[in-house]
Amino acid sequence: MIFYRSWSPVQALSFDLDDTLYLNGPHIQRAEQWLMAYLKAQVHATAHLTTGQWQQYRRRVLKDAPHLMEDVSACRKAWLCLAFQEHGLSLREAELLSEQIFQQFLAVRSDFVVPHDNLVLLQRLAKRYRLVAITNGNVDIERIGLAAVFEVTLKAGSGLRAKPALDMYQRASQLLQLKPSQIAHVGDHAVTDVVGAVQAGYRSIWLNQAGQASSRLSTLPDIEVSQLAQLQHLL
Repeated sequence: MIFYRSWSPVQALSFDLDDTLYLNGPHIQRAEQWLMAYLKAQVHATAHLTTGQWQQYRRRVLKDAPHLMEDVSACRKAWLCLAFQEHGLSLREAELLSEQIFQQFLAVRSDFVVPHDNLVLLQRLAKRYRLVAITNGNVDIERIGLAAVFEVTLKAGSGLRAKPALDMYQRASQLLQLKPSQIAHVGDHAVTDVVGAVQAGYRSIWLNQAGQASSRLSTLPDIEVSQLAQLQHLL
């Protein structure tokens, strides 16, 4: 644990989810593979499309509606819907099918549990701090066992811009009725988590599991930890 600034007690901790409380890559990869296989086997109108062609639909959607970069769920449903429409479905049919498939994708994407040690740590921290989840992703926190841990869960989308934008940090502060300086944000990303939190007025705790050099950061956190377990020192 490295301190870059003097530390004073806070009343709440906010947590990034993906790659902070669990390794996210394998779960996303598995869900993407499931989606491509499902589309090929179950949706005959688009069964001939390759993975590369599906990616082109995503790029087209983001080119026409760049704001969807802030909402991974809405973006995925939008490019599915566009492809279905261009292959013969009505707008209503395409929207219904996109929503149905997305909900199945989300279930597959969220088909895991947070590592036991991390869950126990969060439960211990919750006895002392109010806990909040702030994520750019769309994992279902009930499915992964976190619903009972966090007082508030905020996800990018529905008018809330993705980190490092201040929207979710500011909303969490409002909902908790705490000053930003009374909250410390824990996350792995040097920009979305460290820069975003500092700019929002939060204290920042950087989870640097990869051993990145702090000299490469544009903004230093208050604390750097190499393992989530080091947060026990805050108890």
